[in-house]
Amino acid sequence: MRSLGRFELDARNSTEYGLLRAYTRVDFARRTGSLTTGTGQRINMVIGGSNVGSYAYTGVQTQIDISRAFVQLGGLTAGRSVSFFGFYNGDYEMVATTAGDGTVTNLLAYTATFGSGFSATLSLEDPLERRNAYVYATGTSGNILSATSAAQYGGAAMPDIVAALRVDQSWGSAQLSGIVHQVRTAGLGTTLAANNASSAAGINPGQINGAAGAPAGSDYGWGILGGVKINLPMLAKGDALFLQGQYSQGASSTVLANPQGWGGAGTGVGRISVLVPDAVVTNAGQTSLVSVWGVTAAALHYWSPTVRQALFASYIGADIPAGAYVAAGGANTANTLRNAQYWTVGTNVIWSPIRGLDIGAEINYQQLNTDGRMNGNQAKYTSVGALYNEGSAIVGRFRVQRDF
Repeated sequence: MRSLGRFELDARNSTEYGLLRAYTRVDFARRTGSLTTGTGQRINMVIGGSNVGSYAYTGVQTQIDISRAFVQLGGLTAGRSVSFFGFYNGDYEMVATTAGDGTVTNLLAYTATFGSGFSATLSLEDPLERRNAYVYATGTSGNILSATSAAQYGGAAMPDIVAALRVDQSWGSAQLSGIVHQVRTAGLGTTLAANNASSAAGINPGQINGAAGAPAGSDYGWGILGGVKINLPMLAKGDALFLQGQYSQGASSTVLANPQGWGGAGTGVGRISVLVPDAVVTNAGQTSLVSVWGVTAAALHYWSPTVRQALFASYIGADIPAGAYVAAGGANTANTLRNAQYWTVGTNVIWSPIRGLDIGAEINYQQLNTDGRMNGNQAKYTSVGALYNEGSAIVGRFRVQRDF
């Protein structure tokens, strides 16, 4: 359960250089449940409250989130805002289970307008907000690190580079965007390298370094997105249809930032723990980028001026590189590095009897399948020795919201 208070400050002035705008949005929430649900622990300041049992799963928390804080002048945007890579980011959803980016990050961007609704944006964005973990893959030589051991991302050496082309006209809008994301590991410390008996040289992407404390290395992930929104006023005022497709290598959060329960590495839908990291580092010193893709459709229909309904569906696929899969043990049931397929469908109905007041409910079905069965002790709430290759969940929300 969650109660949310949101404060928005929006100051706009016309100047000789264009519109000058300063916008800030701060959310204050009191909630119960898992501390690590979604990205709450990562993006919020969390203050613990009264707890019963395990803090991780039955805790009470107060959360503070600075979700927007930016300045705009003409085409320039500087500060914390939604990434310019995204297009449909769960706009019609309460839970946001579909494929999408939706990353809120610090950025510096410039948007050039060309007339007739066409624009182009170049954005430099904080890469730490989009990181989705490394993992090590256990090799046949007996590396002590396992497929569930997180490797360390190195410090940020370059921003995410986002470019987007967009058109907004009376019929709707469309966008084509791309991103380059640095995948940079930290070098191994002396202790880790010395303890790694099967690879005393240490693990380092792209090379083997003979000394303990191997230096950091970098690979470059990327992603591409195409989307279209079609207005449907012939059905009812406000009706619209979104269609979107995405593909990424080494930048999995560009597809997975929306799905509730599946967005972070090591989480899963239902009872399966599936790792969907940005990359896998093998004990041969090679970095393999993970491929993730998704397609989404979402529609909104107004049954009356006060009652609207959304219907949405999405399919996501995650492909672990073959070399990393083999290094992690192949078909061994202890291997959590698996190709995975996820799909979801959901709907919500919202009643707005008074302007600014929404009363609504939503239900979603989620299904996750993996290639091959895994040992149940790899995941929470599963019995040791049980084997699983699929999981499902039904997620519901009831919400009362007042905007003023």
